[in-house]
Amino acid sequence: RGGDMRSGDDNVRIASLGGRLVRDPGAGGYRIDYIYRNDPDYPHEMSPLADPDLGISEGDVIQTVNGQDVLSVWDIGALLRNQDRQVRLRIRPVAGGNPRDVMVTPIPNESGLRYSDWEYTRRLRVEEGGEGQIGYLHLRSMGGGNITEFYRNFFPVFNRQGLIIDVRHNTGGNI
Repeated sequence: RGGDMRSGDDNVRIASLGGRLVRDPGAGGYRIDYIYRNDPDYPHEMSPLADPDLGISEGDVIQTVNGQDVLSVWDIGALLRNQDRQVRLRIRPVAGGNPRDVMVTPIPNESGLRYSDWEYTRRLRVEEGGEGQIGYLHLRSMGGGNITEFYRNFFPVFNRQGLIIDVRHNTGGNI
């Protein structure tokens, strides 16, 4: 098997803010390089940083997490350890102006959000390149439990002149 497996209370979860953050000492914190995107029809699946009420943009700089300077630790993840509740971020806008505090609820794992971003951006590329005449449908899996996902993605594009059905990374069963 694999030998002894480490387990215990020292297993630390790093929460995610739902974006790519780049340490930028010249800017005074972590620059938000990219905010993961998703289908706007499903706002409950959006990145914590994408909440329109927060007014956060790519290029903004996170200066503090819960009052602690993000550059005082080796990685911003150290300040997001085991954070399953709201955190207070001090954000300096890329457009200028005074830094402001916002409350954000991190997510425990960003893999689903990253996958949704991948799907959504592929769909946008197809719609733009096909001038709205070609639809895009990605099937994450083909198990019986995935029929709702199929409906969710198929019906918005079923009447297009063409349809790209993408089965890359398909697990073949439920995920």
